[in-house]
Amino acid sequence: MTLLSDIISASAHLHSSNHLPSDEYDCRIRELVEYWRRLQTTKALESFANDESFLDRFDPAIDSIPFLFVLRVQIQKVQELNADLFPADIRPSGKLWTRAAQFLASFDGVQVRYAGREWRLLVELVGQASQAASTPLLGATLVKNAMLRLDPSCAVFTSSHLLLVRLCLQAKAYSCALPVLNKQICHFPISLGRPSSEPSVLCADHGSSVSFMTEASGVSSKISYRDYLQYFLYGGMVYMALKEWRKALHFLGIVISMPSTSSVSLIMVEAYKKWVLVGLLEKGKLIYFREQLCPPPSITTPHVVKVYQSLARPYIILAHTFERGDLKKLNAEIDAAMGVWSADKNLGLVAQVVAVFFSQTVIKLGKTFAALTMADLSKQVFPSPVCAEVTGPAVSSLIMSRALNATLVQTKDHAESSMLRFSSIHSLPRLSHELDLQSQLKQEMKLMETLLINLGETNDNLGLSDEYVDSLHKGQIWSGSSEVNPTGGETGLEMDEDLMGDMS
Repeated sequence: MTLLSDIISASAHLHSSNHLPSDEYDCRIRELVEYWRRLQTTKALESFANDESFLDRFDPAIDSIPFLFVLRVQIQKVQELNADLFPADIRPSGKLWTRAAQFLASFDGVQVRYAGREWRLLVELVGQASQAASTPLLGATLVKNAMLRLDPSCAVFTSSHLLLVRLCLQAKAYSCALPVLNKQICHFPISLGRPSSEPSVLCADHGSSVSFMTEASGVSSKISYRDYLQYFLYGGMVYMALKEWRKALHFLGIVISMPSTSSVSLIMVEAYKKWVLVGLLEKGKLIYFREQLCPPPSITTPHVVKVYQSLARPYIILAHTFERGDLKKLNAEIDAAMGVWSADKNLGLVAQVVAVFFSQTVIKLGKTFAALTMADLSKQVFPSPVCAEVTGPAVSSLIMSRALNATLVQTKDHAESSMLRFSSIHSLPRLSHELDLQSQLKQEMKLMETLLINLGETNDNLGLSDEYVDSLHKGQIWSGSSEVNPTGGETGLEMDEDLMGDMS
């Protein structure tokens, strides 16, 4: 039997296995993957490396494994024959790029669970090739779709998460990252040594993707502490670009509240500086850790807080000046530290802080006054006289965008100034208020459902399942008292901080 007929026969054998029980299908697909890896190792596929039509024999939707392995061989062959790591055939619009895009848009997610390493290498190649061709948006779209196809929940943090958000920032295609950014990350790829209660059949239905998105599967490269911090910093920057300040605060808060023994990383300091500015944009004040969405006070030690405040002193001063409501002093502080904002690449955020000064000040006045004339409002906000014609449109815009709960009353005598009457949340139409609450409750319920599903898997990983608790009552405890992780698994999170002490 020739190699070609043997390959076709092996693929057909898998097609006829779809109706088999999961454990039998699992055995056949593992055998097929091992067969293809042997062919790749022995270079038996070299004869097809230059045959462009060979891939036409396979449908990536049902022959995902053969298609993926042959495509990888052809890509490697092209790279070997060219000095450029990303030759024209691999770049966007190239022949092999088109094949890769076809595969990533239609592959069978169950089959690829068994060839995670090969899948990841193709995803990384697509991302890197798009960067080399200065078309990161094309790569970002393919990477995003591939991630959601393999794991719709995106609950397991992988190196592809970081790749995607980098591509989206480079392409300034911020909305492209949202289908993944908006997902809740609950796990890291675990290593070998799982509990015996976990099903080992990858093709079976799993309650959580952590069961098949493992370290051994190769779907992620080695993850470091820095990767995790960078993902949430970049994610926060995506939300900042979209002016979703609340979500940006949440992501930045995760970075600055990461446990630290003696010092903090440069990434954490950068996140803190942005966190201060975003707090002004969202809340109109300097947000302290007790008010933050993510970490409780016990996570961030007083020492770390002092380090942040020392290294971000110009930002703290700016925030306090903003809170005092003096626009003249605010502009003076901004001008005095212009070199700092520029070096930190935060000029855009600082400019938005000035732009939002008016709206945040007006909102604060609503907590003190029941009503103000436009003339009085201008005096309260600006140090120098400003015509009502200037503040009137700005106030109207705030009311229409629902940023300000107030009513602008036009007097009959146009010689007199218009009146701004502030409203409390309780004075809003009851139906509108209840609809907003109902929408928020639905979102929170979906979030809780996601967390509960993944909490059960985490309990199993940590030995906290009901079965384990029952075993404790029966005296079935771990054999070694010094064993930290009874499951033998690891988080896959490698401590590799770029500490402030390394700056010297």
